[in-house]
Amino acid sequence: MMPFRILSLAVLATLLLAGCEKEDTAAPAAATLLETRWMLARIDNFPVEASSYSETRRSYLEFVDLGQCTVGLGPCNNFSGRFSLGSSNNQQLSISPQIPTRATCPVQPLENQYLANLALTQRYALEGDELRLYDATTAAPRLVFRRAAAQ
Repeated sequence: MMPFRILSLAVLATLLLAGCEKEDTAAPAAATLLETRWMLARIDNFPVEASSYSETRRSYLEFVDLGQCTVGLGPCNNFSGRFSLGSSNNQQLSISPQIPTRATCPVQPLENQYLANLALTQRYALEGDELRLYDATTAAPRLVFRRAAAQ
């Protein structure tokens, strides 16, 4: 059973990465948003300190410029998808619904909210080492991330 699950995850990852080919129409973006690991700090008003994998493994999001792909870790699952940026002046950001692996965990509702909020994103704001993602309906950020320490 376990080898089949690993094989299934490997095939899924290969298919997802194959869809992340470079697009020539990429809009300009703040270099600090891209190619940075953003550690999840808050979902709506709920602070997030770790994922369910372990006490040391934290949920994160990365925007990969090559192919405009997103990759990340939720409280339960790895995920990936795509994003698109508006001009660097208006900070528009659109994130596709993310495709997660399918493990379940005790905090699954929290992960579901994380992934739902990503798909609702309309704009972003960078302030120091903090990334805030906003939807179209609320003044408060739906997701807050902190830049990971350089390794």
